[in-house]
Amino acid sequence: MNYTFLRLHKALFFYLIVTITFIVSGAFSIGTLKREFEFDWFDAMGEGGITLMTLIWIFFTLVSRPAGRVTNLLFIGLTLTHVSMLLDFLDEFVRYPQDWAWLTTIESLPAPVGMVIMTFALYHWHQEQNSINNQLRRTERFYREHSLTDFITGLYSADYMKNQITLEINHNKAQNSSFALVMLDIRKFSQFNEHYGYKNGDNLLREVALLITMNIRDSDLACRYASDRFIVLMPNTHQSTADEIAQQIKQSIEHLAYKLDSTSQAIYSQVNTCSHQYRGWDNFEEILADINQHLLLAKSVSRQSDSKRLSA
Repeated sequence: MNYTFLRLHKALFFYLIVTITFIVSGAFSIGTLKREFEFDWFDAMGEGGITLMTLIWIFFTLVSRPAGRVTNLLFIGLTLTHVSMLLDFLDEFVRYPQDWAWLTTIESLPAPVGMVIMTFALYHWHQEQNSINNQLRRTERFYREHSLTDFITGLYSADYMKNQITLEINHNKAQNSSFALVMLDIRKFSQFNEHYGYKNGDNLLREVALLITMNIRDSDLACRYASDRFIVLMPNTHQSTADEIAQQIKQSIEHLAYKLDSTSQAIYSQVNTCSHQYRGWDNFEEILADINQHLLLAKSVSRQSDSKRLSA
């Protein structure tokens, strides 16, 4: 059990001990102890058990809650209830003089007052718990939604993109329309990580993701597909438009002067891009396999171009 909150309630425990001490000492100073044969042990056990239970309730309330108005109200309500139970319990052992007979009459009054206070406190506790639950739901929704995004780039994840492609396929079948995909990756990204470190690699991915986002339309959806590979979904888009946007993204990234730390040294990255229009495909697996094949072809063309340039 965690007793951290108890440290916050030292004053309340002090008030409780003072109250119990005052009642017990007052009862025995005013009244006289009954003879043993006058004790009703059955009633004493029942009333003593209730008195003990109210103390346990107070303890668990204080051990479970931080300091505050609701905790104070619960404490006051439970303490008043405990006072009535304690006075009733003491009646089994103490006989009060005639002048103090009224004490047995009013001993039950603190309990209903305490219950009214506890009812008020429980209402506010309910309101407090609703607020906490709403916050937890927002937090859960935040993490659920953010589980669909890539931590490094802030773009959507591959799983989210697969779901969106599936939705787009169904929409296209119903509307007899088409969509396009653009896929790209950073050339020699593994070498970049080896030479400059994974921290710089992550920073480069973030900047590339930002440039992709800046160069697509509001209706388009970008995600980090895998490692240094990105994919853009373009609803209701023809091949020519996809090619044009893919080229704009490529130029934007290749003109990025990535700076290392505080130096003026700039690194320019090269990217491979491909785009393709889709209509009437059955599932996202086929489409993703096809667009990956287009990117492999683009990478092969780039390598051949690099070889010719080096040999020239």
